[in-house]
Amino acid sequence: MLLKIGELAKRIGVTVRTLHHYDAIGLVKPSARTEAGYRLYNRNDIARLHRIQALRGLGLSLAETGTMLAGEGAELRMVIRQQITSLQRQISQAVDLRDRLQSMEAQLDGAGEPEIEDWLSTLGLMATHRKYFTETELYALYRGKKFGDEDMPWPGLIAEVRNLMDRRIVPQSVEAKALALRWIELQKRTMSDDPRYFVKLSAMHRTEFDVQALTGVDGPLLDYVTISLNEIRCEALANYVTPDELDRFRRSFPKTMHNWLVIFAEVRQLIEQGVAPGHPDAQEVLQKWIVLFQENWGSDPETRLKVREAHRTDQKLIAISPMSQETQIYITQCMAAHASNSAKMETTQ
Repeated sequence: MLLKIGELAKRIGVTVRTLHHYDAIGLVKPSARTEAGYRLYNRNDIARLHRIQALRGLGLSLAETGTMLAGEGAELRMVIRQQITSLQRQISQAVDLRDRLQSMEAQLDGAGEPEIEDWLSTLGLMATHRKYFTETELYALYRGKKFGDEDMPWPGLIAEVRNLMDRRIVPQSVEAKALALRWIELQKRTMSDDPRYFVKLSAMHRTEFDVQALTGVDGPLLDYVTISLNEIRCEALANYVTPDELDRFRRSFPKTMHNWLVIFAEVRQLIEQGVAPGHPDAQEVLQKWIVLFQENWGSDPETRLKVREAHRTDQKLIAISPMSQETQIYITQCMAAHASNSAKMETTQ
């Protein structure tokens, strides 16, 4: 089926001038022309237009859209999935706004309203959170609960950690490690065990003074908990690796820990988007993984197997690690895809 430019423009809701412009800049060139020179568009042209309109709807410029299309970064299934995600976010935002307005209406009907300080602090915190999180992510984080609700006991736990810091109790102490275990358990329970949230929350609490003032969480407190968790991690790993291997890890891991968290978040995103382990995006993340692993542990294959087994079976490591079993399986599949591709290249040479 071939469509003339006027019919196509009418069917998809753009102007003929827009399609002329896309043709002029090489974004979408019609696959055929009539004998009189009129443009004709086929199914592939329309599919490409879908990609373009979807990417534009996601906020990309024409230049960025062209770059993605040229780099095969806009596979149609992925673009459609991104559109669905975007629409779900808009729906969630609309539902959240409706709920907030209904709540305000109910308060006014009852002749009551929040104290102005509560309103101001809550609005300030909401505004800061929205700099880092989408409405969907905020709902997943809090599910309608308030900071300090009985089933979200963050204020009490934060106060206990701060008390240890004020008393100059070292983060390697038994008391500090016990609080760190409670911290990571609560963090996973209230954040859907999603490393993407951990990355954003860490950035927010390290840089936003209003959030620090309202929650009591800042960079030094996060560092204190992190050191305690690292000590727990090293104690568990000591059962699997040699003292020299553990010493290397103990010295190098603090410098790479944030990068690991970012990689875990990237893997979670790839899994959620359905990206195949052999896809270039997945293989790019795998290369980052390998670089970090070698920095922490070296390149000995036996060490890699020991560390992998530890994270697969040790319950304490599983409990404190932001690396899920799903992430481990995905990376293993990426490695298998990489080995298979390498073998094919050697065969063809």
